[in-house]
Amino acid sequence: MNIQRLLLGCLLLLCVLCRLVAQDEKAPNDIPIPWYSQKISGCPYAHCSLASSLMVFDYYKGYTVDRQRSAKEAEQKLVEYQKEYFLKKRAPFRRRTSIAQGGYYAFEIDSLARHYEGMISAEQYSNKDYKVLKEYIDQGIPVLINVRYRSSTTGLIPGNHGHWMVLRGMTDTHVWINDPGRSSEMRDKGENRKYPIRRERGNPSWFDGCWTGRFIVIMPRDRSYATLARARQPAPLEESMVIPPSYPFSYPAIPEVITQ
Repeated sequence: MNIQRLLLGCLLLLCVLCRLVAQDEKAPNDIPIPWYSQKISGCPYAHCSLASSLMVFDYYKGYTVDRQRSAKEAEQKLVEYQKEYFLKKRAPFRRRTSIAQGGYYAFEIDSLARHYEGMISAEQYSNKDYKVLKEYIDQGIPVLINVRYRSSTTGLIPGNHGHWMVLRGMTDTHVWINDPGRSSEMRDKGENRKYPIRRERGNPSWFDGCWTGRFIVIMPRDRSYATLARARQPAPLEESMVIPPSYPFSYPAIPEVITQ
């Protein structure tokens, strides 16, 4: 009986270790974007779309998982977006959304990208096409993904909670996600999370059951930097994001996506 219990315990430990190793695995086309939490102390109107956008903005400025804002600096930047741009009505549109609980519309994220962060655009698409997603990831372009799931604490289990996160890696069978829904103290639970695309036996988390088909692509003015950022030394925070490439670079064409 004791031997059976010992064997069972070893088997359970092996399963846990296998899951941990699998979770630490990186995608072959991994985009090393920073991870930030959407949770801000004393600020009830922090949102996943802003935190996800900040990850991509900073990546295009040259920041990666190894050199990024501190949790406090990320909080300050998210508060700045909301107070300095949206609340003070610097956004070039009259319509105002509810930032208490209602979040931000895609056109507001596009406005923030273009008029506050100097990007070309943050285009929203509705097209559940995995080939298109992989084209972006393979070219070093992270994608904001809209899902409906239970919560950040349960993984990608289909549910009714709307949420934005960042796709940073992808194969034909799995995706790697930066989920801003965890606190900064639980970064390992939100950063570079690996999920199967299709449903697997014994695994309640699966990407296709949660992805709504909506996604946002933020495009910087210097698209070549999306690839160069992986190898170059990043510039100081808030410095101009338009950095000339250090060698001739020809960027592949982005696949055309039709908005439904």
